[in-house]
This record gives sequence, C-alpha cells and structure tokens, in this order.
Amino acid sequence: MKFHYLLVDDLIGREEFERRVSEKVAESGDLLDERTAAMLVVKDLDRAHVRIRDLAGASSLACFFAKVLSVEAPREFERPDGTTGIVASVMVGDETGRARLALWDEKAGGASEIEVGDVLEILGRPKGGGKVPDVTAVALQEAACEITCNETGDSALPGPGGDLEVRLIAVENPRAFTRRDGSPGEMVEAVVGNEDGIFRLVAWNPSVLLGVETGENVVIRGAAARESDRGIEYSLGEAGSISPSCREIELPMDAIADVAEGGSYSVAGTVTAVQPSRSFVTKSGRQSSVRNLVLADRTGEVPVVIWGEKAEERLVSGDRLEVYNATARRGRYGDLELHLSWGSALVVLAEEEKEVEVVGTVIATGQGICIDTGDACYLLADPLPVGYDLRVRGTLHRGVITVRHVEAAIPDPGDLQRRLDRFSRRP
Repeated sequence: MKFHYLLVDDLIGREEFERRVSEKVAESGDLLDERTAAMLVVKDLDRAHVRIRDLAGASSLACFFAKVLSVEAPREFERPDGTTGIVASVMVGDETGRARLALWDEKAGGASEIEVGDVLEILGRPKGGGKVPDVTAVALQEAACEITCNETGDSALPGPGGDLEVRLIAVENPRAFTRRDGSPGEMVEAVVGNEDGIFRLVAWNPSVLLGVETGENVVIRGAAARESDRGIEYSLGEAGSISPSCREIELPMDAIADVAEGGSYSVAGTVTAVQPSRSFVTKSGRQSSVRNLVLADRTGEVPVVIWGEKAEERLVSGDRLEVYNATARRGRYGDLELHLSWGSALVVLAEEEKEVEVVGTVIATGQGICIDTGDACYLLADPLPVGYDLRVRGTLHRGVITVRHVEAAIPDPGDLQRRLDRFSRRP
C-alpha cells in the first residue's frame, strides 16, 4: 500500500488513503486485494498508471508497468565529490516503447533479484524524454499482468563482434582488479569518439593498446556496447583487437554558449584563469584532488571543475584545451559549470617551443619559482635563487622556461631613470 501512496502523498494523508483503500475492498465484497484497491484509489485521484511513451509528459513521479529486457550488474563509480556510489541499469519495455531504469546505491543491490522476462510495477522519476527515456527508480514490485513488447527493437544495443572506427582521445593508467575467481588482473579505461559521439571504452587486456598513440584513428574489433547513465559505453575483452584506421574522423564539438544544465558536452577553448589543484580525502578515506579553471571560446566562457588524477595535469593561463564528455551542472553558488570526472577526457593541445631571452626578478609563487619581467611572469622548469635580478636564455613552452644560460642582470641606468620619471609624474 505504501508503494501506491507515494503517488498521491501530496494530495491526501496516509490515514485517509488507507481508509479509501479499505472502502474499495469492502465495496467489492472482499473480492479486491489491497494492491488492486490502492490502484483504484490512485486512479480516482487522477494519478493513473502511464505508458512508457507518455513518460516525457509525466509529472515528477510516475508509475507504469513494464517487462524486463536486460539487466546490467551493479558497478561502482566515483562522484565528483570523491565519494563512491553504486548504480545498476535495467532496460524495460512495453508495447509503446522502452525505458532505461537506474537503480542507485542501496537499490542497486536488488538488481540481482530481477530477471529478464519479469513484469514490474515501477514507481520512478523520469529524467527526460527521447527514444529511450531515463527513469530513476523510487520503488519496484512484481506485477501479475502480461506485457507484450518488441524485444529486438531499434533501441537494442549492438552486440559484440562489430567493428568500431573511432579516434583514441585519451587513455588512463592501467588499474589492478580481482577477478571473480580471485586471480589478479589489469584493465585500462579510455575515451574514444567518432561522428556519432564520445564514448567510454574499458579494455580488460591493457596490452591491446600498446603502440597506439592518443589522437590516432583506429578500428576496434570485438567490443560490446551497453547503455549507462552517461550514454553508450564499450567493453573490450581478451579476444578484442585494435588496429590503425586510414579514415578521417571528425569529432562533434559543442560551443560553450550551448552548454545547458544536465547535458554532457565536448568543448574546446583557451584557459583564461586557473587555480592550483587542491587535495582532499574522500568519505571512503582515499586521497583525491580537485581543480578549478575558466575556459573560453568565441561564444563565451564557462567554469570547469576537474576531479581526480586529471586535476594534477599542469595547466597555465593561455593553454588551449579540449574537454570531452563533461557534465554540466550548477555549482555551489548557482553558476553553470562543466565537471570532468569518470568517463571524461582532458586534452592539452600541443604548442611549439620557442627560444627566449628574458630579464626579470626571480620570485616565489603558488605555482612555483617564476621570473617576473614586469610585463609577464614565467614559471621556471628548474628553480633559481629567489630575489635576484637575472637574465635567462632558454626555451619557452606553455608558459614554462627551461633555462640553458643564466647571468646576473646589470641594471640599465637609462631604464631606471625612465621608471623614476614615470613615478615622479604621477599625481
């Protein structure tokens, strides 16, 4: 009875709901059970069950019947704040369409009790429309009704064995894991993309990526696809392979002005402001990092929050970045931000080195030891004595000077006099 009461708890109190259910049972001569009577009370209050095709127009809480088409095992993930969560995905359908059901945290454990072919009564919060709407499960229970739906429709995921032509955008460091039989193994995560979008790839044999450079176009054979809360992901097993592709692949990129809350975006721009990374301890006791910067393109600018290992990437103002699969959400003060974490990629575009000779004062900053010329401040690859006026020659790359020659800077009397004159003319 509590299951159905959640649909109308904003309209009547619990005691009134139970009274109406009891009346329905009594009026039927005890032919109705409590579940059926509760459904009739809900219908009387204009909160009837809906079809999957109508979820897009449903209120914040909807109830519907559906048949289980596939069940994904629960998996752990890291939230942007560093805490660990669990989610399981269940594909369900009726005669009008399909929906992707997300079971979060404690509800994810119940996925092991759900089997393909089960018919469920689902109470959930639709997250959007589209061909396959997403629904966050609030409560589930088995239903005795029959559901007829097309189990091999267009929304079915591609199976293993197909060729996938993509560009390899980024590759994470290999991670150790323990197989079900207790033996150790390694896996590596990557981000790939083509004209259809940006995808996460998990390779259970890291050696398959040996000799493949990021930025290369490749053909992946034997990858299996599945749908997650972040879109389609690919899993490459021991028998999978990766080989070079000669086809040119254009990745879809978004303008910063088009970023809207709740979506995933890939944007390119210039860093206009960047803060040092900050370390913190997650609720699970693990050390992690976070970093904030501002990215701008010709259409606007947006704050970017980088979580985890990506926050340790050396970044300076003026860097050209490409950000892939970042989630748009509201920050602490209500501003729209792009968040990079699990399944995202950060690419620093290459910049040519150039020969420079600068004169300035060596100073200590939060970024490290720098040389300040009065017009610009450059980070030094190797520290020099703080407080000295020096002339350095070397190569400049992304705001960092690798020094090859250094000597004391002899002040130019004429330059000193010009500076004094400027100060003396100030009111």
